[in-house]
Order: sequence, then C-alpha cells, then structure tokens
Amino acid sequence: MMNRGKAVQRPRSLRPKSRVGPGIVRAWFDTVINPLLAWLEHEQQLLAAGNWTWRFRPGTLEAIRSVRSYVDVELNLEQFVQLNPEVQPVIRAHDVLVLRLREDCHRLYEQVRRSERLSQTFREVTSPKILNELGRSVAELFGAYRESDYLNLLAEYIVNGAGELPSHYTTAPLWNRFRQRFLRVLDDPPIRRHRQIMTKTSKALIREGQRLFRLLTDLRLKLSVDHDVPYVASATH
Repeated sequence: MMNRGKAVQRPRSLRPKSRVGPGIVRAWFDTVINPLLAWLEHEQQLLAAGNWTWRFRPGTLEAIRSVRSYVDVELNLEQFVQLNPEVQPVIRAHDVLVLRLREDCHRLYEQVRRSERLSQTFREVTSPKILNELGRSVAELFGAYRESDYLNLLAEYIVNGAGELPSHYTTAPLWNRFRQRFLRVLDDPPIRRHRQIMTKTSKALIREGQRLFRLLTDLRLKLSVDHDVPYVASATH
C-alpha cells in the first residue's frame, strides 16, 4: 500500500527545481557548458588524430587538459557541479586520464630523446651535403632554439607524430623531408611499448570525453526546456 505521507522522490539533478532560475542557467550555458562542449570536441579531434600536443617545455600537454582549465569562471563550474552531482565522477574520470596521458607522453619523450637512433638520424640529415641542398645551416633550421634543444624539439615532433609542418616553421625543410626517418624511432622495441601504452590511455580518454560530452549535452537540453533558456543568448543590437 502506498505511503501517502512519504515525500515524492525527485531526480538527483536540480533537486528541487526551484533552486535555479533562468539567470543561473544562462550563466551555466555561457561560462561552463558551451565552452566545455567546444573544448571537448576539439580534444576529441586531437586525440583521434594522435596529436597529443606534447610540449617539451614546459613538459605538458598544450591543448589536452583538465576540465577546470577549460572554464574561465571557476565559481560557476563549482556551482554547476554541486547542483548536478552526476557530473562530478565523469569529470574526475576524464581528468585522471588526462594526467595519465601527460605522464605517458613524458615517459615516451624521455625514451625518444635518449634514443641513439634519433641522434644518429640527426647527424646524418644535417651533414654538410644535405645542409647545402637545403640551403640553410643547422642554426637557421632551428631558429630561436638553442643547440641543446635541437633534439628536444625533434623528440617532441616524434611523440606527437607530427605531420608535414607549414612553411613558416623554420624546421619545416628538415622535418618534412626526413619526417619518415625520424618517426622510425618509434619502431624501436622499448619505445614501441611506451607508444602502445600511451595509445591505450588515449583511447580510454576518448571514451571518457565522449561520455562527458553526452552528459553535458543531455543536461543542457533538460535545462533549456525546463527553464525556457536558449543554448546561445540572442545577439543584442
């Protein structure tokens, strides 16, 4: 028999509904949900292309980051997560994998940087004969980079599986001509194992990013319908 005195169980999200209004929802859309969806979409594209955006200086991923770093107004993010608690574990899972990918990239970079094959390839492709063909000195090819960073930069390209570089890159003539030779460093057994680990982490991050993207999309639809707030504010004239 139904207990008439028992309170009706409300959905976890936005309980009770009166706790937020259109103004708060508008702020969430503009400063939390929409920016996150845009960044997550970009992140998915980078991961799918195998571009980890690793940078040897400062030793981190440039464009694959924790959720908090994608949001300019942190207090709005905190409020959004507090009133939508189902988001928190998904964000946490995403961010744990971002940290793991960064660590995997760092380990791979260290292996590539210390690779004798990389050093040997560099010596071979910067011989006087080849430099004469390129019409540039090694210093000109690496622009503002110090000599001690030449192999660091090449290791960064290799970790990211960089494609052909645009012509405005000073290293483009060297990298584009010998790209496949440099990338063969990844075939060395110890380095290949590190690469496989990193790829596995990336695939897991893709899945978590997709899960977070779907959750945010569903919440945005619910908030929009419940509070009569459009996804994007109308332009004012």
